[in-house]
Amino acid sequence: MIGHALKIRIIPTILTDGLTVVKGEKFDNWRTVGSAEATARLYASRDVDELLFLDVAARSRNSMIDKQLLTHFSNVLDVPFSVGGGINTLEDAKSCFRFGAEKVVLGSAAIANPTLITEIAEIFGNQAVIVSVDFESDFSDEIRIHSGTLQTEVQSFEFIEHLEAFGAGEVLLQSIQRDGTLLGMDLNRISEVSKLTNLPVIASGGASSLEDFRKAVQAGASAVAAGAIFQFTQITPMDVQNYLTMHGVSVRKI
Repeated sequence: MIGHALKIRIIPTILTDGLTVVKGEKFDNWRTVGSAEATARLYASRDVDELLFLDVAARSRNSMIDKQLLTHFSNVLDVPFSVGGGINTLEDAKSCFRFGAEKVVLGSAAIANPTLITEIAEIFGNQAVIVSVDFESDFSDEIRIHSGTLQTEVQSFEFIEHLEAFGAGEVLLQSIQRDGTLLGMDLNRISEVSKLTNLPVIASGGASSLEDFRKAVQAGASAVAAGAIFQFTQITPMDVQNYLTMHGVSVRKI
């Protein structure tokens, strides 16, 4: 397993449909659970490392994440935030950075056009590009795109091996089967991917307890992104940081 050169990060994930915060399971059955701006303010009041905003409806709207929403995020946050959803071109990425994002998350577009990763990285740096790799289940290797609705023939392990050469700075590893379920994380996948690449791996999908975060780090994750556990349980990002510290894990704190 590749060692962690950087301190471990805990990243709350906020899913939006372009207007509100939504909650789903397995990238489906979305329901509104609150205001995107209010949720951002809540996390801004807590000591979080960074935030991840993903617009799950951008593809269906045939547009990128809403610029007005990005402005709201930028105005209320004093921590770094990353955004994803419908980013198809270099100009889309430039717009996200202009409206305050520190990093962009590329999913479907990175699969269709890996050179987009390179174009963005050459201007804004590798650290500004996260590539999301979404897989259906613990036993599948094919990448799914368009918020999990479309199966591709692209093999995730092979694709991940090339991401560093393309210019990506991080890999966001998302389990569709475990998304929003609070059933635990795909530790085998996290371990396998961390051995394939020198890029930091952000593990996402299924975190249900403080111990799940520790296990993900043990498996090789450089960061753990989570939504449901912070929205629907009493566990906070600070609880996770304290728990990991207590177990000898070096975590990044604001």
